[in-house]
Parts: sequence; C-alpha cells; structure tokens
Amino acid sequence: MITRHSERLRVRHAPSDVFELVSDVERYPEFIPYLTTLRILAQETRGESRVFVAEAVARYRIARERFVTRVVADPTALRVSVNLVEGPFHVLRNVWQMSEREDGSTAIDFELEFQFNNMVLDMLVRANKQRAVQMMIGLFVSEADRRYPVVGNAG
Repeated sequence: MITRHSERLRVRHAPSDVFELVSDVERYPEFIPYLTTLRILAQETRGESRVFVAEAVARYRIARERFVTRVVADPTALRVSVNLVEGPFHVLRNVWQMSEREDGSTAIDFELEFQFNNMVLDMLVRANKQRAVQMMIGLFVSEADRRYPVVGNAG
C-alpha cells in the first residue's frame, strides 16, 4: 500500500532561499544525519530547470540503503520534484512547492508518497510516518534558519 503525506507549512525565509536549500541536494548530508552520502550521477539544464540524477546512501541504526532519484528543480515555478529511479522503494515521489506569502515568507506545499519493496520495513516506516516526516521537515527548517535571514511576521 502506498503511504501518502501532504501538508502546508510556513517558514520565515524568502521563497528563493527555501528553493535554494531544497534544490541543493549535494549538501543534504551536512544537515540530514541519516544521509551518509549523496552524489550527482548526471545533470542537465532544461530551460530554467536543473534536472539531475542523484545517488544517496541512507543509514539508520544497522540498516543501510542506497537509492537513486531523478530531481527536477524549477526556479521559475519554485518547485522541486523527486522521483525514484532505483532503490529499496516500490514507489518514491516527493514534491516541494514554494510560494510567497504577503509578508515575504514562504508557504510550502509538501507532498510525499512512498512504498518500500520490503513489506516489514514498509509497515515499520508507515507506523512512524508522522514522526519521520516531521523530523525531516524540521531538519530543513533548522538549516534554513541557520543559512538565511528571517523575513515576514512572527504570527
């Protein structure tokens, strides 16, 4: 069964800064502790968009998994889309859609769909989905707080 998660969140950073952070996948291992390696295997530019294939190695406790994704980073649309090429998933899709709020901060529409090939792993992750997604989003927000100036209203 495919697990889906979507939410809208607000971050007090400019949309261009948030887009830069999310599309800068090479730096993910600097702030996502369970990603031990990430490298770009192929890259091209299509109009304004950067399209690339990235290989990542994730480690959690004794488990270690390698997966490859195709990433499309479109700065005009402020959208980053990730789709599985190969790895331990049957399905992996992720979309970050940024838009500017009236106060200059960013609204992010975040979507994630996944299904692991391993049924036991799939059930385990599904059972902890909310916590895992919140942790991942929290890592991005913390990194944005570290890198970029705060904009917008506190409320």
